Amino acid sequence: MEQMLVLRMTGIVSLVMAAAMIPSLGYALFREWGMVLPFLGTIMIGLTFGAYALKSTVSQRKMRLSIRGGAMFLGSSWLYTSILGAFPYFASGDFSLPKALFESASALTTTGVSSVLEGAPYPASLLLWHDISQWLGGIGAIIIFAVIMPQLGSSAANLFSAEVQGNSAERTMPHIREAVRILIFLYLGMTAMMIFILLMLRQPLEMAVKLAATSISTSGYLHYRTYLMEVNDPNLELFLILFLIIGSCNFILYYRIFQKRMDVFWKDTERRWFFGLIIGISLLVTFNLWKNDCYDVFSSLRYAFFQVVSVMSTAGLATQDFSQWPAFSRLMLFYAAIIGGCSASTAGGVKVSRLVVLLKVCWQEIIRTLHPKMVRVIVMSEKPVPTQAIIGVGRYFFLYFIVFIALSMLYSLTGSDMLESMATIVVFLSNVGSAFGIMGEGTTFEALNGFGYLILYVTMIMGRIELFAFVMFLHPDFWAKRRGW
Repeated sequence: MEQMLVLRMTGIVSLVMAAAMIPSLGYALFREWGMVLPFLGTIMIGLTFGAYALKSTVSQRKMRLSIRGGAMFLGSSWLYTSILGAFPYFASGDFSLPKALFESASALTTTGVSSVLEGAPYPASLLLWHDISQWLGGIGAIIIFAVIMPQLGSSAANLFSAEVQGNSAERTMPHIREAVRILIFLYLGMTAMMIFILLMLRQPLEMAVKLAATSISTSGYLHYRTYLMEVNDPNLELFLILFLIIGSCNFILYYRIFQKRMDVFWKDTERRWFFGLIIGISLLVTFNLWKNDCYDVFSSLRYAFFQVVSVMSTAGLATQDFSQWPAFSRLMLFYAAIIGGCSASTAGGVKVSRLVVLLKVCWQEIIRTLHPKMVRVIVMSEKPVPTQAIIGVGRYFFLYFIVFIALSMLYSLTGSDMLESMATIVVFLSNVGSAFGIMGEGTTFEALNGFGYLILYVTMIMGRIELFAFVMFLHPDFWAKRRGW
């Protein structure tokens, strides 16, 4: 019965995906007749599956998911949407199946990379679909968090305890429909506001829409990746920084602000640490750039601040080729990519909340060694962190390390050297997909073989959903019929 509920929810996602392809189909009808059939066929597949799923699961519409069902939906929804989204690429004849899956997952997981060279021929309708799907990926990550958590109820802590801490993201949302509507309204409103301001900054309409979609979703993909370098506009960079930070903060905080609970925003520990890390890392990079005579003081601060925010938000936009920066600056950006943004945001990474909890656990152990009889409680946002959540954070970091090692080994089989393999896996697990390589000269992934595309495809999917959920989804015991799920 629960599988039927997962089927129903996946069917709804399928209908949304089909509707999102209509603008690309419309463009193809007017400008690119060769792309009409790929988009029309994909839309029909999405509509057919969605209609079948909803019609055959009417009796399950009021059921609630268990932790097993939640993990099943997370895995199946991201895999299904990435496969459905890959159909237009594959049907166009310009992409192999692994390459099409890579391109689709890159957009939907907001990783923001491409297998197509800058300036290379790229059907405009496919480029439009890439922009739409990366915008959808941002709101999808937020809505899945807001919908799945309440559906799971108290059992959600077992799956997501390592994701969110503090009172900013209280898991019990009695008015879930209202919460989802408000989150969608906020996402749409921020996007529209950003487009309007970009137009005021004299950006072309097409580029204003692209920049808005890539910034609020923290995807950061622009087909012409050197656009910001060529424009070289400090006002534009400052504005993009603002919205990259907005996209990287916990969207549940915005929901609490909408509820007139400003105290939750100001007390949120994760938000304070996020801002502190941005300022601290930016100042370190600024000093390093200035000390190495890369730029003057003002330019060092300008480029460092933008790049740190861009990488830490996992957008990966670039105003300078930071692969040419000193090793220390690139290493700091590497660390920022691993950390990522806040929980319940469009950003990827291991999340600031996990880092803060882990640091507090380490500090508590040091104090406990010095004062064995002292009793200390780890606090986030003025609330004690449950023991189960602390254990979940430790497990997550261990699992992250194991997955990182395994994927780096597999990716090295493509011929990539050790440092490049590790750097690539980190930015894909964190869904950064930066415009230039953090460890060295960047690559556009256009020459990667099929095996390499599949490894990075799986890495992006694992980076977007919870690692615990993905691992459980693959375990044979997960599919066994047992009680207790």
